[in-house]
Parts: sequence; C-alpha cells; structure tokens
Amino acid sequence: MFCSFSIALRYLFSKQKERFISFSSLVSILGIAVGVSTLIVVLGVMEGFDKELQAKMLGANPPVVVNLPPDIDSTQIMKELKAIEDISAFSPFIYGQALIKNGDRVQGIILRGIDIKKEEKVSRLKDYLTPAHLSLLSQGGIILGKELKKNIDAHTGGDVLLISPAGRERYRFKVEGVFDSGMYEYDANFAFIGIEEAKQFFRLSQPTGIGIKPKTGRDIWRLKERIRKRLAGLASVYTWMDLNKNFLSALKLEKTVMFIILSLIIVVACFNITSSLTMNVLQKTRDIGILKAIGMNDRGIKSIFVWQGMIMGVLGGCLGLGLGLGLGYLLKNYQFIQLPQDVYYLDKIPVHIQSVDVYLILSSALLISFVFTLYPASKAGRLEPVEALRWE
Repeated sequence: MFCSFSIALRYLFSKQKERFISFSSLVSILGIAVGVSTLIVVLGVMEGFDKELQAKMLGANPPVVVNLPPDIDSTQIMKELKAIEDISAFSPFIYGQALIKNGDRVQGIILRGIDIKKEEKVSRLKDYLTPAHLSLLSQGGIILGKELKKNIDAHTGGDVLLISPAGRERYRFKVEGVFDSGMYEYDANFAFIGIEEAKQFFRLSQPTGIGIKPKTGRDIWRLKERIRKRLAGLASVYTWMDLNKNFLSALKLEKTVMFIILSLIIVVACFNITSSLTMNVLQKTRDIGILKAIGMNDRGIKSIFVWQGMIMGVLGGCLGLGLGLGLGYLLKNYQFIQLPQDVYYLDKIPVHIQSVDVYLILSSALLISFVFTLYPASKAGRLEPVEALRWE
C-alpha cells in the first residue's frame, strides 16, 4: 500500500513534460476547495440565521404557552400549573389585534398585555427594551417596537391612540419605551401595555393565555405533555417551536436544499479528477506495464490511481476548510455586510459553523472524490502488461 501511495504522489506532482496533467490536477483541487469552502460558509450562515432567529423568538415569547378559552377560570388553571414541579415561573398575558394612530398615520398591530412583575421571569423581553424597565407600563404607558415607532412617527414621551378592531374602544397611551429585538417582523408589529389596561381595552375579565418557563435543564416537550395531561383538555398547550413550526421547517428545508445544490460544485470538480486520472493512465501506460511485469497485481495498480484521486480530494478539502473557516471568522467578527431587516429579519449576517456540518462536508467531498477515481483506476487495472509495454 505504501508503494502505491508513493507512486501516486510521484504521478500527481509530475515532471515538466506532463505539465498539462498537473494543471488539470490543480484545477480539480481548487474546484473541490471552492465547493467545500462555499458549503462551510453557506451552511454556517444558515445555521447562524436559525440560531439568531430562535433567540429572537424566545426573547419576545415564553418557551411554553397555554391558550385559555373564554369560558375557563384562569385562576384554576394557574393553581394546576403551580402543582407541576418542572415549571420555574409563569405569567398571564392578553394577546390581540388593534389599530394604533399617531396624527394621520394608522397601522394594525399585535398588542400584548403583560403582567409587569411576572413577565421578566418567563421571557427576556426586558433585554430588548430601552429603557430596560417593564415598570414603565404601570402608569398607563405603552412600549412600541422600534420599526413600529418609526412607521407611525411616534416619539418617546408623546401620546398615541389605540383603537379596538371594532372601533368601539379608544384609549390614549404615553410612549414610554422602545422594543428592539433586531427581528423586523416583531419590531414592526408588536406593542406592549399592562395587563389591566389590556383587559379594559379588549373588555376581558381574564387573560387569554399563560406564558411558562421550565426549570433549567428540563425538556420543553416533556413539560408540554405534563401540562397537557394535568389540564386534561381544559386548555391548549404549545411550545414556541409549535407556534413557529412552518417557519422553522422552512429554514431546515432550505439548509438541506442548499447542501444538495452546492455539493454539485464538488461533483463538477470531481469530473476533473476523472479526466485528469484518465489522461494520467494514458500517459503512464508504459509504466503500468512495467509495474505489472515485475509483479504488481491489478489491485495494486488500481490503488495507485485511487490514492492519486484521494490525495487531490484531501488537498482540496483541507484548502477549502481553511478558506471556509477563515471567511466565516471574518463574516462573524467584522460585519462588513449589512442586511435590510424588512427582507431578512436581521440587520447583520450571523455565522455559526457547526463541527458536525464540517465533518459532513469533508466526508462528502472525500466520498465523491473516491467514487470518481473508480473508472480511471479500473481502466488502469485492466491493461495487459504486453500491450502496455508496447505503448509509446
């Protein structure tokens, strides 16, 4: 095996008269490197988007939500939740649609009435507020999403008018702060008021839902099932992933499709490996005849060209790994590309390169390289010694 490997190295880094074959090998190596580096960067960016969007979703929403029907006593539901030891905290809320008006600007919004004292125990909403105090809502104030505030030209300290969907209720609220999650869809549509004000505005006597935070290390799916069994069908229970199921599924599908499409770059590069090795077999026909004449079997001959193709795959993979990780580092630490938030939800490119993705990419590159060596290697192994020695 070592003999085959050393011959493969010698053939790969060929002499002056075989420069074209060496150039073809170089093109193959560079092609694999481009494919590997592109896959690493693209999958890293897509994983970064996934992680960043999940963090944004969890920042504005609790991990588990219980939706309450209008005819259910919320105090009884909360008593049942207190009996579940996996729950760290819970907070009632009111969720509904409304119109917001400032001057001649009107926009439909999603209005959340939250319990000021309990909300910060179940979500990271406070981390996205400026100023970072939920107590601002206690005096009849309202917190607007950053883009929403801009869209209606509102100002901190100024008043805005909330109008119920039926137009029967109209309340003025003072803008006390800004909600800035960095996710355009939330920042352009969400507004927060105190839960008591929300009850009056929507003419409700109790919350429409309860946000729940599990204890550290607890599985939210298992907690969801425990809550569902405990409530015995009195209310519906959802995790944050259930509420964003279609969006998360689309992200996962996009990542899979991008992997398949960009893998074609490596496949095209490996066609160069096949052509390069085929030309090498023709160029080295006399050498193959000599090797067979002195006792090397067909398997040994085949392994020379398999090794040659695999060396190209390894060199291309390593070069692509370095390029991919380097570009990923630059994108992550030097935000020289800005994104339009209304299109991509985020204002910068997030990068999160997973080791499992890198392993999968490199393994795929080597496997594809191996497959594309089989034809020229098989052709070399089938050469007859006498015919090979007569080759000029």
